[in-house]
Amino acid sequence: MKSTKFFFVFIFFWPLISFAQVDSTITLTFDFNEHTIKEKDNKVIPRPEGVTLTYDRFGNENSALYLHGHLTSYINLGTSNLLKSSNMSISTWINIERRVYSGKGFDENPVFVVKNGPGDDFINAISVAYDCNNNRLFANSTKDSTEEVFIYSNKPFFFNQWYHLFVACNNNSLSFYVNGEFQGKSEKKFETKFMESDSLVFGHTASFKNERYTLGIFDDIKIFHRSLSEKEIIDLYNAPNPNKLKNILNGIIKYGVIILVLVCVIIIINIRNKKALKRQKEQLELVNKITELELKVVKTQMNPHFISNCLAAIQELIYKNDIDKAGQYIAKFSYFLRQVLNYSDKNYISLAEEIEIIILNVELEQLRFKNEFSFEIHADEKIPIKEILIPSLITQPFIENAIWHGLLPLGNIRKPALKVNVFIHEGLPIIEIEDNGVGRDSEKPNTKMSKGTKLVSDKIESLNKLNQTTNYKMEIIDLFDDNKRMGTRIRIQLDNI
Repeated sequence: MKSTKFFFVFIFFWPLISFAQVDSTITLTFDFNEHTIKEKDNKVIPRPEGVTLTYDRFGNENSALYLHGHLTSYINLGTSNLLKSSNMSISTWINIERRVYSGKGFDENPVFVVKNGPGDDFINAISVAYDCNNNRLFANSTKDSTEEVFIYSNKPFFFNQWYHLFVACNNNSLSFYVNGEFQGKSEKKFETKFMESDSLVFGHTASFKNERYTLGIFDDIKIFHRSLSEKEIIDLYNAPNPNKLKNILNGIIKYGVIILVLVCVIIIINIRNKKALKRQKEQLELVNKITELELKVVKTQMNPHFISNCLAAIQELIYKNDIDKAGQYIAKFSYFLRQVLNYSDKNYISLAEEIEIIILNVELEQLRFKNEFSFEIHADEKIPIKEILIPSLITQPFIENAIWHGLLPLGNIRKPALKVNVFIHEGLPIIEIEDNGVGRDSEKPNTKMSKGTKLVSDKIESLNKLNQTTNYKMEIIDLFDDNKRMGTRIRIQLDNI
């Protein structure tokens, strides 16, 4: 019997117990900062209809709700008792883009509404809307056709601007704030009641007779089960960007990456500039080295001994009264000197010009030594000798060495002969200078390179470094017959045709 009485007492007082829980300090928050449409702690389940996520007032993407201003675009927060309290405060941010003319009934664009009963007239327990005729926002609470209160904003409303709205409603009064500023307070003489089956709806009047919609952005909806102080209301209005720290971190990362990239680019450019300067310095040094080698080669070709011997040969021809040969010798000697001086200023000359110098040089030597050695020169007809460029005067030291150190010391051992061949080998032009003279020192083969040969070798190495696309090579080959030295062959590989 006692248990039965306890049960009926529990049933009788349960609504009051439940109501007390609803009127606690519970706060419902719909801030959309997680880019989803839900209550922050999942205390209620909203039902969005025809809405999309968009930028909020801070510029955060997908962090506010966009309502499209028609019959099927709104958000229903549900019928939970957590959305209905006799002492309730509602805070929200809105940005209405333009007036919506469609619909019927009272000319308004609703912010939110929750009903106190069935029907179409005098049913708003609490509502906030934009009055299209007065161009002002207003808050409203209604008991029935006999009692209701309104509070209109003090200033006109402007589209495409963010507004913070705050409404506090209890059984004694209705208060309205816009952007943290108090708009008014209306005393009530009726209890705020809610229709149990009705929903708290944003962006739609939820009325058949007065059917209106709102086009704009809604954000940071908060529902409190208590009245807030003015400081708390102002704090809601001045609430900072919830993503401020995140945006700062993103900004730091973003600009940090940009700065890092710029630093890397500067470092790379600096390294490239240093390499380029180093490369330019090396090229300049190589050019200077080549110039010095050119001068040394010219000096080698035009040494006093060579000039003295040529003049002595001319003098001898004059003493013998061989005026024709003397004149021929002088003409060739003069032309040879002019060509050597002319080509010495150039890094490259054509293969045809080099062959011409070879012929002039050998003919002068033959005149000096009374044709004591034979000479042959042959160039493959397939080689475009006028188009191929080679380092200037590259063959001269080898021609001199072949005659002076190879053929003349030969004596009566065999008939001295000098051959120059120009041909193609494995796609590359080759110059070969071959003599059948005494060859190099048999006791110390390949141990010492002549001064002229060393100059040409250094020049080839410098040119290859200066222009990395070239691949000049020089090779000295000792010739033998039955283990006896039979002369020397110089092979010079030129660049690609």
